[in-house]
Amino acid sequence: MSPTQPRRTRLGALLRFGWRATSRVRRPITRVVAPVAGPIVAQIAALAPVRVPLAIATAPLGRTTTPVERPLVALRLGGEDVTPTDFAVLAPAPTDRLLVLVPDVGHDERQWRAGSETTGATYAERLQHLLGWTPVPTRLDPGSPTEAGLELASVLQRLVEAWPVPVQRIAVIAAGNGGLAVRAACAVRFATMPSWTGRVSEVVGLGVPRYGVEPARLASDLGRRLDQQLAGIVVAEPSFLGLQQATWADHLLVTERPPLRPGPLGSLLGGVVWWRHRRGGRPRHVVDLFPDAESFELAPGEPLTNRHDVHDALLRWLA
Repeated sequence: MSPTQPRRTRLGALLRFGWRATSRVRRPITRVVAPVAGPIVAQIAALAPVRVPLAIATAPLGRTTTPVERPLVALRLGGEDVTPTDFAVLAPAPTDRLLVLVPDVGHDERQWRAGSETTGATYAERLQHLLGWTPVPTRLDPGSPTEAGLELASVLQRLVEAWPVPVQRIAVIAAGNGGLAVRAACAVRFATMPSWTGRVSEVVGLGVPRYGVEPARLASDLGRRLDQQLAGIVVAEPSFLGLQQATWADHLLVTERPPLRPGPLGSLLGGVVWWRHRRGGRPRHVVDLFPDAESFELAPGEPLTNRHDVHDALLRWLA
């Protein structure tokens, strides 16, 4: 036997024979176990540390590349991101009333068109033509609501300073988790005058979570979705939960009627969801993110971005 050939042992031959002999028994078991074990193994592999070769991890000549990340928040005009100065110059027919539209996380101004085929116009179009509001569409990328709020506050402050006419009133309409960024933005205080936060008269939230709770150690992504979609609870960092809402503005929250409600009269499933927020037998502190807000519940069905009853309510609130 050549010294370069692998050495064959009796134990190895016995194991190979046993593996071939049990192939017929293993096949049906594999068909049942594989669909269940596959996703679990994939998650474990994703969490495992990965060693990346140096030649792949670095750019040519050994220099690392730093991707340029776009901001979490940006003003939108003509389907593109624009600076506050450019928006102030290019905005058609600017007025002293700014209607800031903040979409849900991961969306832009296109979200506000959903359902407009039944109403004939979007919220911004009707408020612009009937009440003289100037729409200010924005884009919101995924990220921390506190960081998004800081960026939104900075963008709106620069917009107010560059606006061609003195801004007398600002109304904000936010969808989904975009309302969390608006809450953080309104908590920012500016030394420069005029501050945009002092001009905010109404904050209208469409499907914005009402309650917040600190993250739990063993919380899963499924558990977080259950909290937000069924019980109206969003998991957020303590720094965000400690922010105060803009008390000088009217907060109006429009939501679909939630399947579960907090409190002693909640359903059994609702009690199970709220039971998750306990540490060592004691309930975790659940914060009302908008304690002074007026809540309006609608029957589930049509998208909140364009509904006849919400159209009528906006015309009353922003008159």
